Amino acid sequence: MPTLSATETAFVMVACQQAVLALGWGVGAVVLKLDRRSVVQWAGYALLTGASLVLFVASNQTRSAELRALGNLCVVAGMLLMQRGVRQFVGHVAPLWWYALLLAGVFALTWFGMAAQHGAMRVAVISGLLGLLCLATAWDVFTYARRKLQLRWGGALAAPLLLGAAVFLVRSGRAIAAPGTVVAEITANSALNAGSAVVFMVTALVFHLTLVALVGARLMAELRRLSRHDSLTELLNRRALDDLLRDEARRAIRANQPFSVLMIDADYFKGINDRFGHAAGDEALRHLAQILRTVMRDVDRVGRFGGEEFIVLLPGTSATEALNAAERVRDALLRRPWAWQGEVLRLTVSTGVAAWRGPHDEVDLLLKRADAAMYRAKSLGRDRFEFDQ
Repeated sequence: MPTLSATETAFVMVACQQAVLALGWGVGAVVLKLDRRSVVQWAGYALLTGASLVLFVASNQTRSAELRALGNLCVVAGMLLMQRGVRQFVGHVAPLWWYALLLAGVFALTWFGMAAQHGAMRVAVISGLLGLLCLATAWDVFTYARRKLQLRWGGALAAPLLLGAAVFLVRSGRAIAAPGTVVAEITANSALNAGSAVVFMVTALVFHLTLVALVGARLMAELRRLSRHDSLTELLNRRALDDLLRDEARRAIRANQPFSVLMIDADYFKGINDRFGHAAGDEALRHLAQILRTVMRDVDRVGRFGGEEFIVLLPGTSATEALNAAERVRDALLRRPWAWQGEVLRLTVSTGVAAWRGPHDEVDLLLKRADAAMYRAKSLGRDRFEFDQ
């Protein structure tokens, strides 16, 4: 067996690293149910890019144009999997036919361009494509980290991809500007190529760590969301509502603006559970939660206070406007009755309305007044709203 050159040895080392990372992502795909599709594609990316390096080494050893073409196809397929995995992760995945069409084009290019005189064209097109894929993925990572995960260091996560894009685009430009030398430089056993392989190994490792950081950041964001949201209705829970109410009271004092709350309780809810079962009761609560989300403004905050009781925080809202909001809830429930197993039933609520009375008012007292008004609405016949006195 021919002895491997320093450059080829470096390529094999990078391929081994990618194989280990592919195994790690494979284990992650078993453990992480939330992002399994993305993780599987990242495992494929690591495996295919590692295989491409092995194929490049084999093609140098055997002078096989077919192996080099297969290596080109593997690296493009791997990068497409990487990009699609990231797009899947951020929720903007392109249709499969788009990737299949792109891969078919690369296959045609590598198959019909295997002749030595077409080497520079092949390098220019494939390197350019890889550079553009890195740029597109860097943008997806950056925007998702900043807008969705609200990470200030989102730009750092995109840095390895930007570095990869720069390397590929420079190589593409050189293949166009100096077609007679670039192919020989790529295949030569030189300190530059060996160093480039080591740089690629470090960059690839950092990029995989970036993907791990993305997954970890999203898991942490999901844990924070779950800690502040009710699992049944996906509304805010009592802990989150308490924090928001106290924040709103401080903001109201600073800005000298009013705010109000609605305390809402489903009427005859025990009868629903007794007649139809707890599954029906859960569905009724989800229906009510959806109504509340629909009729309230974007700035309003809706939460489940406990059981069949809900609270709506209405920032910048006077008592009169809060009463109008309570009327909207009542009208929406009238227009959109609840159905269970083919039986249409009207779900009604009793609502207590309370308005903040100024800097000396306390959140606990505000909630007590809203609660008292809600019970007064129940005692007066239900399916109505009352204002605190």
